Amino acid sequence: MPALSKAPVLSSSDAVAHLASYQCLDGLSVRDLMDSRVHGGLTYNDFLMLPGKIDFPASDVITDTRITRNVVLKTPFMSSPMDTVTETDMAISLALLGGIGVIHHNQSPESQAAMVRAVKRHENGFIADPVVFSPNHTVADVLDIKTRLGFCGIPITGALYVSPVSSG
Repeated sequence: MPALSKAPVLSSSDAVAHLASYQCLDGLSVRDLMDSRVHGGLTYNDFLMLPGKIDFPASDVITDTRITRNVVLKTPFMSSPMDTVTETDMAISLALLGGIGVIHHNQSPESQAAMVRAVKRHENGFIADPVVFSPNHTVADVLDIKTRLGFCGIPITGALYVSPVSSG
């Protein structure tokens, strides 16, 4: 494998001077920048974002991101499906911000399904349809729900239904 040449990291003043040598003073087009025959593979160190003039209002910027044929995010917040990145808490946090968390697959399908159920049941800090037990349930029932749904506590009530809180 050929040795990769390590380009020096430019200071901001050197980067601005280098930018002045481009034919287009606004930098490279995306097509030129992403041409792997010219630049090879790119990393974060290959990009230097400089403030500059834009000829359109910020309100014209469209941040929609198509995730699937039927799912479009208005805010481009999406997490990686890595076991150290996206589990239930991260997926809930991203969903509350209008994004999406991709649950990782480095676990059993049952565990993945439990994480997805826990995320779907979470609604802005309120559980719209809580799981409740009566005094007649056993500890085994509690442990089963905790394992399947990931709950750390289950309310014990006199009824098997809790009416939702009304806001009127």
